[in-house]
Amino acid sequence: MTATALHDFDFLIGRWAVTHRRLVQRLQGSDAWETFSSTGTVWALPGGVSNFDTLVAEDWRPGWVGMSYRIYHPPTDRWSIYWMTNDGGGMDAASGRLDPPVVGRFQGDEGVFEGEDRIDGRPVRVRYRWLRRGPAAARWEQAFSADGGQSWETNWVMDFERLSAEMVPLGPTPTVAPATEATAVTGHEVVELRQYTLHPGRRDALVELFDREFVETQEAVGMAVLGQFRDLDAPDRFVWLRGFESLAARGPALAAFYDGPVWQRHRDGANATMVDSDDVRLLRPAWPGAGLPMAGCRRAAGPVRMALPRPLSVCVLPLREPAGPALRQVCRETISAQWTAAGAQVLGWYVTEPAPNDFPRLPVREGEPVVVGIAAWPAGPAPDATAAGWRALEPLVAPWLAGPVQWLRLCPTARSALPG
Repeated sequence: MTATALHDFDFLIGRWAVTHRRLVQRLQGSDAWETFSSTGTVWALPGGVSNFDTLVAEDWRPGWVGMSYRIYHPPTDRWSIYWMTNDGGGMDAASGRLDPPVVGRFQGDEGVFEGEDRIDGRPVRVRYRWLRRGPAAARWEQAFSADGGQSWETNWVMDFERLSAEMVPLGPTPTVAPATEATAVTGHEVVELRQYTLHPGRRDALVELFDREFVETQEAVGMAVLGQFRDLDAPDRFVWLRGFESLAARGPALAAFYDGPVWQRHRDGANATMVDSDDVRLLRPAWPGAGLPMAGCRRAAGPVRMALPRPLSVCVLPLREPAGPALRQVCRETISAQWTAAGAQVLGWYVTEPAPNDFPRLPVREGEPVVVGIAAWPAGPAPDATAAGWRALEPLVAPWLAGPVQWLRLCPTARSALPG
């Protein structure tokens, strides 16, 4: 066993922000590339001769997870790398067996790994090329050859940038844990709808930090993290919902968290991702029973969601004056019925909480009454806000509107409890 080959992938252990360029059509002479981002995590497995990683790319394909398994073979002084995805990639559909690996090792800072595969029934040779670029950066390239290695077409490039130690402290090899109850708080009399504008390319970093550090720690002091989401139409917007038993409980709970050790330790990392965090609506259920149904909602224990997510649609109706009985009836009966007929599950209706903000350290939009409707769709692509007659409903509420309706299409993060 040579120490050099055994430690080829030590540099990769940890967490990474990954930028992708991927050829849309392969071995067809295409030059159309798609770009997207993901978060990657690499763990060394017990025994010292293997490692495992996940790539989560919610902005590209919600619910998609790519995975690699690498194992070192001492007699040949080579690594074998297997690639698979949670939608069946890397596995023979008929037999259930993993596709053959690529095999190779590093020479200096370059590693080359090759193997055989079939693409659309066509035999091809596959090459992975790894480039180490110091302790905080790396590049991976994939290329195919249809002529036995005489010529190659590069079709996927990933650039890795290590997430800082403050953002992602490494721990022991994780174990698979069961999903956890979403929240210990029930009967959310007050809910915050929080929309954050982020610096370009920083959303995945905030999602990773939030899902890891800010969920259970907020709930431990009496709040409920109802759901956290990527906006599908605004790549630099992060949206989340937070609930409280009552307005009286809100101030003490917020003080306990924001004066507590977890926020103090991670606030600089979180704030560094944000341009604006003041777009906040303080809401209450529009009528008894109109609040989000959290009973039985469970969230993933770790950063990988195994089931496809259910997208959410949220509409924010800006009003001339606080919502009265007539508007609430239109929302409760007419609009809810039409959304249900379109295939959505209506989750909740909210109106502005009229009481003053009792925690001025965190601004909210006061003096701007709204009605907010929230609905979930079946797992799969989120319908456009113009689909299923959603915008056709605006004339029903036009007499009460003070401005354009805001339509949000949201994809839950891996650890979001909603839509459940």
